[in-house]
Amino acid sequence: MKRNILITMGILILVGFAVQGIFGAVAGIFVASIIGVVYGAMKQDKLLVKWSSIALVITILCVILFYVGLINSDM
Repeated sequence: MKRNILITMGILILVGFAVQGIFGAVAGIFVASIIGVVYGAMKQDKLLVKWSSIALVITILCVILFYVGLINSDM
């Protein structure tokens, strides 16, 4: 079952990338990390929760930095 959830997470990231490019990949990683945290918490898989949480935090930080950079740009 863990293999199936990892395959699903990978498909989400690839579909996001195919549909919207780099922004879709970020959205796919965000959704996949949330799914990983929820699934890991349900199955009590500490390793999956740990790495999914790390991916979630990194994704949130990157989105925040992107928006701050966009607001501060001279465009």
